[in-house]
Amino acid sequence: MKKRVLGAIIVLFVLILSLIMGSYAFNLLMCLCAFLSFIELFNIRYDNKKDIILMKIFGIISLLLILFNGIFYNINNYSIYIIPILLITLPILFYNDNKKYNINDAIYILGIWYFLSISYGTLIRVSSLDTLKVVYIFIIAFITDTYAYIGGRLIGRHKLCEISPNKTIEGSIIGVVMGTIVGTVYYLNVVGSELIFVLLMSLALSIMGEIGDLMFSSIKRYFNKKDYSNIIPGHGGVLDRFDSVIFIALLFILFLGFI
Repeated sequence: MKKRVLGAIIVLFVLILSLIMGSYAFNLLMCLCAFLSFIELFNIRYDNKKDIILMKIFGIISLLLILFNGIFYNINNYSIYIIPILLITLPILFYNDNKKYNINDAIYILGIWYFLSISYGTLIRVSSLDTLKVVYIFIIAFITDTYAYIGGRLIGRHKLCEISPNKTIEGSIIGVVMGTIVGTVYYLNVVGSELIFVLLMSLALSIMGEIGDLMFSSIKRYFNKKDYSNIIPGHGGVLDRFDSVIFIALLFILFLGFI
């Protein structure tokens, strides 16, 4: 328990420190996290498939091409999405071997490329609007996750679902309650808005954090893996730290339209 809580505190500290250093530092950190996340999602399916290493490289290039846009250069948004699609789909013809690389592989790589580029791109976009709101996203994610884990370990008795056998109903409720309370207090005092709106938003985001965690657990369960590539030793990988953050960020960008 101590190791997990300490890990969450360290990650949150690094993220806030990058925000203090400026948007440029934070954006580069998000690009690094996206890069590591792509490797993890690629490896969880192709950990023993070395003959398509070129497609991993193409996928990474495609992801960074999108995320670097606006940081190092500015390219028309429509045009910049065409290059990754061609890079990932056209090699099907050159491999000419369905056992090595086929349309299912291309769709999987395109899927994780698009999902990660949108997700981490959303965090970069929110940081450009207001760094305090990015901190809000991380606070809700890490408070919800940490207290759900602590609550589950201390009083958890009823299993939440088959997707993640270690999660409990009691732990999830405690996580959502704490995430909602801490998130609401932070937003009202630091950002500012109407109490009822912020309370409902924090509740929705905290629940979404739990859903995001379960979504990525279902991926690991589908591929029969306990963890993603062990890039962060003992902590299961970058995605184990950003699974809830990603989904919270996607929902929060929708709430921004009503603020």
